[in-house]
Amino acid sequence: MASDSSSKSPSIFVPLAVGTVVTLVLSGTLVIAGLKAGILPGTSPLVILFAWGAFARYITKDSGREFLNTAQVAGSAGVAVTAGVIFTAPVIQILYREKFGPGSDIPPVDVLTLIYLSTAGALIGFGFVGFGARKFLSDPTLPAPEARSCHTMIEAAVTDPSKRPNLYISMFAGLFASAMAPFLSKVNVATEHIVLHSKRIGDRAFQLDLPFAPIYIGIGALLTLPTAILVFGGSFLRLIGDYIMASAEPGSPLADAFPTISMRWIGGGAMTVAVVYSLVRLVGISTPKSDAEGGSQSVLSISRGHRISQALAIAAGFLMIAGWLWRNDGFTSFSISMIIAILVCCGLMVVLGALLSLQIGSSASPVSGTVFVTILVLCIIAIITDRRQIEDVMLIVPLAVAACVAICAANDSSQDFKTLQLCGLSIQRGFLPQIVGLLAGCVSVPVVLFIAHRAYGLGSEELTAPQASLFATVLDALLLQEGGLASSWKPIAVGVTIGILAVIAEIVGKRRGFQLPSMAFAVGIYLPPYLGIGIMIGAIARFIGDRGQKQRAESILAAAGLIAGAALFELLIGGLIVVENINERFVLSPEAKQNVVAGLGIATLCAIIFFNSRPKKSDDEPMS
Repeated sequence: MASDSSSKSPSIFVPLAVGTVVTLVLSGTLVIAGLKAGILPGTSPLVILFAWGAFARYITKDSGREFLNTAQVAGSAGVAVTAGVIFTAPVIQILYREKFGPGSDIPPVDVLTLIYLSTAGALIGFGFVGFGARKFLSDPTLPAPEARSCHTMIEAAVTDPSKRPNLYISMFAGLFASAMAPFLSKVNVATEHIVLHSKRIGDRAFQLDLPFAPIYIGIGALLTLPTAILVFGGSFLRLIGDYIMASAEPGSPLADAFPTISMRWIGGGAMTVAVVYSLVRLVGISTPKSDAEGGSQSVLSISRGHRISQALAIAAGFLMIAGWLWRNDGFTSFSISMIIAILVCCGLMVVLGALLSLQIGSSASPVSGTVFVTILVLCIIAIITDRRQIEDVMLIVPLAVAACVAICAANDSSQDFKTLQLCGLSIQRGFLPQIVGLLAGCVSVPVVLFIAHRAYGLGSEELTAPQASLFATVLDALLLQEGGLASSWKPIAVGVTIGILAVIAEIVGKRRGFQLPSMAFAVGIYLPPYLGIGIMIGAIARFIGDRGQKQRAESILAAAGLIAGAALFELLIGGLIVVENINERFVLSPEAKQNVVAGLGIATLCAIIFFNSRPKKSDDEPMS
């Protein structure tokens, strides 16, 4: 009797190839969307959805989990590079634009340097997360919302269709609604923000609004209610601060002590305290002898060979950074101190970023907080070594790119490895897809960033790059402005005080059995207020629906649909923008455009015929 080939696991190279192609597309096309929004959606649910739909014949109960997990890990990894690059690399162009004006000789995007240092950061992040995976994946108090969403989607894919949750009213409805919401905003049928109250005095402004943003509502629906409340609490405090500062008359003592960007400094101060406490807490987390979740102990076990490869990846990443810095600055006290600082910061912040990602979720993870602390450390070294010119910033920013890519890679890896753990698969299976996806993103992202800068200009009204603008403000205040921190110490002191109070609340809450993460509160202060409001709306909607019961699969699938739909829309918009700018650079005649579109149409039609003509596994006899 012939064996059933459908029960055999497909080669890892099939889902690996699928994930690599997907990550090349995602990481490149989401560059412009991320530069505009200042935050990137979690793409893992979108990758799973694509792999599920396009390769359904591999999605069987025996092999489906491995196929979808492999595709997910590789397919989402490149977007970590997108976040790491767009949050830091545009700082150079933004500073030149602010210092010398839009018409000045703004430096171009150095594609080769970004590819080189992004690769170094990817290697470092990949290595450190592998070493610390068992420790942070064993903590049962971390909700890991995005990983649980992916796990639910994978289980729905491999479950018998008769037992599968109703996808039409959950995931598909969320997917459609999430894609339609930004579309309605783009065509001016709906507004992106319902403005409830606004106020402006001089250059100071305040606005309270409800965001028509499915991705934030989806994130809120995946978070635990206490975490969502804390994020909202930080956002509410941010709103109060914005209102007070907007109400200050120009030239008054309050306006002088707290400039318009003060809430950024307050959020940064609170985030720094939360990061330091999280580091202390990380040291205190013990690694259990058996897994808290995901089955047998072997799920989190890492072989000696894999540990060696991770150590080599870390060493290679740091040698690449050291070589680049010594080539550009020589063997100086500045370069030596910077290399040591990058080593220490990456070793701490990468593992901490992975931990915090599981606490808050990859899409809303506090990347900016850990990078903020890293940039502070680099700036302190620059001040000590008296390197405070714009040319020195040109050296610091690429180092920040490498560190940020490493941290973002950790955020993505922790969610992916947690999904593997929840599915009962060894996390070692995610190592190869992770590094392949990261390296693919290291190539595609700098190229698209170059195109985006040529088309719009980084830091312009078209590409505001909110995160990079924040870091540009920090570098400018610390290194380039007269007085350094003199004009910012009061907001920072307020932020540190708030951070200390949040940590005390977390400690007291933990003793009484409540999880009150101070980092979630700090994130709420640090990010735009409407994001925290959107998260709270999603959390309340789910809480009212489940009435305190265990979260249903349909709820998770609906939230995953909201996140995936937003990512899909931004992907389409980003793809159109990239194609438009490639066309501007390599002008095609109308006839050539028509030929290209017709050729793609022919290929699509043939693909439809091909995929529907293949024999099914259940076909025992050919058609007569």
